[in-house]
This record gives sequence, C-alpha cells and structure tokens, in this order.
Amino acid sequence: MEKRTFTNILITLGVLALIPIGFSIYIYLTNQYIDWSETYEVDNKEPYNNYMVFNLLKNYKTDKEFVFVDNLLTERLAEEGIKNAKEPISYVFFGNQPNLLDDEIDLLAKFVEKGNTAFFMVKRVPDTLFRLLDLDYQRYDYVYDSLISVNFVNSSLQNESNFRFNYRKRNESVANSWSYFNNEILEENKYEKLGFLNKEYSIEEYHQSNTQNYEEENKNYTNFIRVKHGKGYFYFHKNPVLFTNYYLIQEDGKKYAERALSYLPEGDILWDERSHDYKRGKQEYQKRDKRPSPLSYILSQESFAWAYYTLLITAFLFVIFRGKRMQRIIPILRKEENTSLEFTKTVGQLYYLQKDHKRLSQLKIRLFFDYIRTHYHMNTQQIDDDFRKKLSERSGISKEAIILLLNDIQTANNQNEVSEWLLRKIHTQIQEFYTNSK
Repeated sequence: MEKRTFTNILITLGVLALIPIGFSIYIYLTNQYIDWSETYEVDNKEPYNNYMVFNLLKNYKTDKEFVFVDNLLTERLAEEGIKNAKEPISYVFFGNQPNLLDDEIDLLAKFVEKGNTAFFMVKRVPDTLFRLLDLDYQRYDYVYDSLISVNFVNSSLQNESNFRFNYRKRNESVANSWSYFNNEILEENKYEKLGFLNKEYSIEEYHQSNTQNYEEENKNYTNFIRVKHGKGYFYFHKNPVLFTNYYLIQEDGKKYAERALSYLPEGDILWDERSHDYKRGKQEYQKRDKRPSPLSYILSQESFAWAYYTLLITAFLFVIFRGKRMQRIIPILRKEENTSLEFTKTVGQLYYLQKDHKRLSQLKIRLFFDYIRTHYHMNTQQIDDDFRKKLSERSGISKEAIILLLNDIQTANNQNEVSEWLLRKIHTQIQEFYTNSK
C-alpha cells in the first residue's frame, strides 16, 4: 500500500512539473516569445533585424532598381550594367561586420573610385578596408549604457534636441556597447564627421554628480563618417542597431534613419545580403540559426527552470525506486510439439477405416525402418544376416524375434493385399520392439 502511495505521489509531481513546461512551449509555438538577438536578417520581423529598413530602401525610389545581392559580390560588381551605369550606384550593408574577401574589398574600392557610393552600417569595419583607405587601424571603442542620444553635424539634418534611444531586451532596459570612432586615432583630414552620439545623462544623475563629470559623460563621440575615395564616397555608421525594426517603428527612429539614408545619391541600390555569411579564405559557411530553442527559454525563466529541474529529479527518483521493485514479466515459452507422429496416427486411422491394410502396413514398416536409421544409425536398404545380428546387438531384442518380425515385413511387402491378421501381427511385433528396445 505504501509503495503504491509513493508511486502516485511521484506521478502527481511529474504532472505538476509538466504544466509550466507545456505552457512555455505553447507560448513559444504561438510566437509570443520574442527573440531579442541582433541577427540583422531581412526576412525577420523580430526587434533587432533588418526587415523594415530593407523594405524602406526597396520602396525608397520606385523609379530606380533595387538589387538584392545573394551571390558573390565579385560576380555582381563585375556585371556590365553596374560597371557602365550612367548614374552613381549605392552599395549598402547593414550588420555586425561584413565578411568580405580581399578581392571583394579591392573590387568594391574600384567601384567607389569610379564615383559610386558604399554605405556600411556596421559595428566594425573590416581592417583590410580601413588600411586600404589609409585610415591606419581601428580600435573597438564604445560607450556602455542603456540610454544614448545621437544627432547629425549637418545643420539641415540636425534635430533641435538629440534623438534619444533606449536599448531594451525582454521588456527591460539593459546596457549596450555603442561603438564609435576614436578621434585621437583617425586623422581629421582623412574623413568627414557626419554624426555623433553621447551618453544620455538624466536630470537626477546631473544633480548627483559634479559638473566636470557631467561634461565628461556628455561629450560627443563620432559614430558616422564619410571618406572620399576617388570620385565616390565610403560611408561608415557604427551603430547598425539604430536601423533595425525596434527603432524604426518609433517616430524618432524613423526620422533618424531617413535623414541618415538621405546621403544616398540618386541611382540604383545594391543590398548586400551575401556578406552576412561567415567566410574563411575561399570557403563559405551559411549563417547559423540563432533562434533559441524552447528549452533555452524555459531555463532562462527562474520559475520554469525550477519546474524543469524538479521534473528531472522526480523522473530520476522514479527510475531508482520503481525500477528496483519491478521486474519485467518473463514470458512462458511453450515446448515445441512434434506433430508428425500425431499426423501419422491420423493417416493410419484413415487407412484402417477404409480397410486398406496394404497401405497401412507399408506406413508402419516405413516408420519402423526410419526409427532404426535414426536411433541405431543402420542402413536399411539391404536386409541380411549381418543386419539382423547388428540390430539385435544394438536394440537388445533377441535375434529370433527380429528374424520373425523381418520375415513378416518381407511377406507383407511381397503380397498385393495384406490380411487384417498379418497387419495386426506386424503391428504387435513393432510395438513390442519399441517397448523393449534400448
């Protein structure tokens, strides 16, 4: 009774643990779970992806061509329509960092040198491209905060008050690394400053700090520059997250993106999606699926995580205690029956009822000789004195009885019809042989 009660308790605990897990999976499958990863995918409507800016640029100039580059950039830039375009063409990339090969960077530099434009909204510019533009090296400098403000240098694009943006994940503000260009490293005569960011300082923080700290925290950091190369320009913006879905649905975010993209000249647009793939040398690898699994979401929630661990512990205890007391039922193996003898008896009864004594005698004689071959390993093809002597020695039956039996068998074989008396005699002798033989 106690054993059954304990088992019922374990089952109940297991069911209770499954309820929150099932609920969390339901939330995930009904798309109520939001992925806050910065993946910059054009077909993804999650917060930090490029769905909105992609469609904004696609419909930005309806009379111009919008080219989606999903093959090698070298192949696309080498096309005749692009090489001999009458109007400047704009190459754009939005993401963490473009994974461009050296020959792609060289071809892109020649593309800009002819008077075209390259727009990079990236956290990090490829070092090879930086060196090619004679910008020395770049250092990964950033402002770490959840709230920042940005604006433009050009007075016609400036907002009266800075554009303020808050970085969020899972419906709460979290600190983020906001990249910028270090003015102490870049030579001012090699680039043009177009925009800046600064760490937003709240009124409460201002009253809690001195003026010197306030000025230090609110100094401008360059985040948007333009570099002339030949007849064209390279544009670099260090905060691509500001152009993602989450900010473009906000009024300030939409205004900021439109003013930043106003630097794009008239002409066709090349959207580079291929360079989001990870490349190493000449090999290319597809982007990994960064969408978290239902289990990762469960473990990220404290209550769900405890429920999941409780379920695992319960299952472990159930296996230990229940498994030691329960043994798998051993099936009963039935002994295989030899039905050939039963079949022979049935056939014999049929012959006897039909008064077919000849066939019945032949059947009994065949079974008798088969018994001798099987048990005594003797050849029954030739019946002579040597055979009778060996059979007597091996079976333990007297030689006289064996001679009498074999003579009656020979008589039955030689006759066309066998009498009932001879059949009974042969049957009796064979049965006595079976009973008394060893």
